[in-house]
Amino acid sequence: MVGSIPNDIFQFSTFAALTEGFNTGQPRTADLTSHGTDGIGVYEDGTFMILLDQSAYQIRKDGTVVPGPQNARLPFAMVTIYQSTARVKIPSLSFEGLDDIISSSELGPARSINTLTPFKLTAMFKSIATEQSGSQTDIMGTIFGFVVPKWMRDISGPRVHAHFLDEDDTKGGQVTDFEIAEEVTLTFAKCGRFHLGFPQGPEWEDVKLSRE
Repeated sequence: MVGSIPNDIFQFSTFAALTEGFNTGQPRTADLTSHGTDGIGVYEDGTFMILLDQSAYQIRKDGTVVPGPQNARLPFAMVTIYQSTARVKIPSLSFEGLDDIISSSELGPARSINTLTPFKLTAMFKSIATEQSGSQTDIMGTIFGFVVPKWMRDISGPRVHAHFLDEDDTKGGQVTDFEIAEEVTLTFAKCGRFHLGFPQGPEWEDVKLSRE
């Protein structure tokens, strides 16, 4: 196994396979911290996972959060040893504005369009919407995820692929929208190397991934 270095990303399976219904996991929650401190994923039962500072949490389908079961397996996961290399302080931020900031030419060499980019955002959210919990207002918490290049959409997911955990570790979900109305610091880091693990077994070979 290739040794982990900061901001290398280890991914198991592909987003396209997940959306096609592939749900056979190989890595367990307990395996994730061998490759990263922070990350996101999906369990075999369709619940979600967020890894923050080496602590894994399971986000149930109703948006409630419990510690990640150590032996539960994930058919999709993305983890990294996260160490921010860029920090941007901004007066306010929205879901749509996140992409604009990270791809801005004003960032110079930190600008990211074609590079997979992990990011972390801790703030008081004026509003945040997730697939599991719907819309919530005035809630403190952390988003961790990845800004995904368009050419990697089928591999790693939508342009902003991120999960949320509130400060009490009780609510969370896959982020679909948010708004921050006060000054906030966005941190991120461009990925240097990307490692993709392929599932093993006949179920994987039967997944229809080709667009042809």
